[in-house]
Amino acid sequence: MIRAVLDRAATGLPDRLAARAATLVHGVAENRARERRHDGARWRQARLLWPSFTKGQR
Repeated sequence: MIRAVLDRAATGLPDRLAARAATLVHGVAENRARERRHDGARWRQARLLWPSFTKGQR
């Protein structure tokens, strides 16, 4: 039988992945809203252009 054991370092992985997904979703949603409003500022906001690489600043 196969048994898997998670070490303590791997237990935070689902939380980190969920946080990253939430960041991406928020960036895409805000970008779409600004696109509908024809807001040119969306091209000058790093958190909207590269949501995966910013440090979660809003």
